[in-house]
Amino acid sequence: MHSGREIKARTPLAPAITPAAVHVYEDLDDYEAVASGERQGYFYGRNSNENRSMLEAAIAELEGAEAAVSSASGMAALHMAILALAPRPTTIVATRELYGGTMSLLRQDLEPSGYEPVFVDVLDLDAVSAALNGAGLVLLETITNPLCRVPDVEAIVGIAKERGVPVLVDNTFATPILCRPIELGADVVMHSATKYIGGHSDLLAGVVAGDAKTVAAARARSVRMGGTLGAFDAWLALRGLRTLEVRIRRHSENSLALAKALRDMPGVAAVHHPLLEGSPSYEVARRLLPDGAGGMLAFDLAGGRAAVQRMMKRFRMVSFAASLGGVETTISYPEITSHRGLSPAERAELGVGSGTVRVSTGIEAVEDIVADFEQALAG
Repeated sequence: MHSGREIKARTPLAPAITPAAVHVYEDLDDYEAVASGERQGYFYGRNSNENRSMLEAAIAELEGAEAAVSSASGMAALHMAILALAPRPTTIVATRELYGGTMSLLRQDLEPSGYEPVFVDVLDLDAVSAALNGAGLVLLETITNPLCRVPDVEAIVGIAKERGVPVLVDNTFATPILCRPIELGADVVMHSATKYIGGHSDLLAGVVAGDAKTVAAARARSVRMGGTLGAFDAWLALRGLRTLEVRIRRHSENSLALAKALRDMPGVAAVHHPLLEGSPSYEVARRLLPDGAGGMLAFDLAGGRAAVQRMMKRFRMVSFAASLGGVETTISYPEITSHRGLSPAERAELGVGSGTVRVSTGIEAVEDIVADFEQALAG
């Protein structure tokens, strides 16, 4: 609640929004000192902004990083983080359960430029070790999208460090409240701040946190490419961050309760939550996520797409939405949202079928959430 800003006497308790695209200077030496980074200040909105600086300082503090840089979206943050860690074409070893947008970035944008993405089952440490031979970067998700599996980040980092390979972790689902990958040895962490950090489905933002040198490289690339975050979205993200701790704990409690309840509901063939006994990630999740696994889960309906459509029409409170991390409980259908860019065979290989539903559990009373799923699935 107090990260990113020092409050002094007579200053507003809520920070002001500074939308100015450019600042006025009267002294050339003063401008030169600020533009070169020798002196703190702001001069042009694409390079720096007071609201972005507050958000970045807060995220860096929460992640235990030396610095952070924000961007216009989570995908922009991911892109500049990858290029900061691997500026020249190399092999990128990534979890095969990547968010569909991330997989599209690797395949459609980076691979034609000479990068070689290699997708592995990151729960298989032997497979990870074998894939790292000659690699230049490891890309993980703390909790995978959409089946919510948890790789052993600590063990994978250890393997990567032995080979001198940097590790980038997408920590969007866990947030720094539940997991701090940098403390586990990861080099850089990124977030789609659109999700839990913002928390209210009303902004687009991304953040990269890590050592000062890598963040400086990411920032410079963001400035050149024009992917910087707007002042108002930065202000909203910082406002959302103030309540992240209390929200993520409620999200976590509700998602686990719903996951347990779904196992006994008609038509549900499987439930995917890392803290359910029997999950392939159960032991690792208990160790790396002792305070909860966030608000995400997935389940499979035996009746496929038709069953999903019938359930959607019966919901009274839960809504369909392609994003996640808001205070309201929503569902998404990976086949046409996050993983629409994959072929049916590729989705099937990942375990994402025509009946797979991703749930972003909100902060409503858990009894209301469970009751809405019960009546939507009844019969």
